[in-house]
Amino acid sequence: MQHVTQPFNSKKCGQSCLSMITGNSLEEICKDLGKDGTTNIDTDIMKYLNRQGYKTRLIKGYDITYSEIPDSSIIRLSYPTENGHFIVKHKGKYYDPAVGIIQEIKSHTKITHYLTFKYIEKFFDLNMVS
Repeated sequence: MQHVTQPFNSKKCGQSCLSMITGNSLEEICKDLGKDGTTNIDTDIMKYLNRQGYKTRLIKGYDITYSEIPDSSIIRLSYPTENGHFIVKHKGKYYDPAVGIIQEIKSHTKITHYLTFKYIEKFFDLNMVS
């Protein structure tokens, strides 16, 4: 996975995470979502991954710990200021679109959701079969 940095002072962390996962450009993802800013984990991020051929599973909770989150997950963080942020966990590292690749998170953040993803073959169009 290649790290993608979100533009400075933007709210494109969700789109940047999708770019890291799919390899699609940030511009392409923003256009597809119709959003240049804040994204929602289930109505935007999960649906985008599903359309791209990924199988996803969304977990919500108030007592989620970093140790229980599997690799290949998008994590939705909540900061003490109540601002939200998305990062990707891949091979035991955290890919934060705002700061880079980090080994662990030590700040006072709360995990509100995580979304697991796994690429599966895209479904073929049944209308194209003779």
